[in-house]
Amino acid sequence: MTALYGLKQAGRQWKKRLHEVLSKLGFIHAFADDCLYLKHENGKITLLVLVYVNNMAVAGPDGYRIILFKNTLSKDFEITDLGELEFILGILVTCDRAN
Repeated sequence: MTALYGLKQAGRQWKKRLHEVLSKLGFIHAFADDCLYLKHENGKITLLVLVYVNNMAVAGPDGYRIILFKNTLSKDFEITDLGELEFILGILVTCDRAN
């Protein structure tokens, strides 16, 4: 079933499809927030994906994994990489790579 923009169920269908793809890639929901997905490897969090409507913020300790995730995700969805995160929901984001 394909949902179209503007229909009442479009958002629900988008969330359902995204959940299917992220689950297939080994992500799980965070316990406290349905919009946060986590990927663990060897007992450590390797990627965080925060979803807001149809936007995502991706973070992790390894840039290679982030690039690999975006390339893999682009096989299922048409994506646009807006570069390094600066603002999300009106919050200024700064990155301290040394820490």
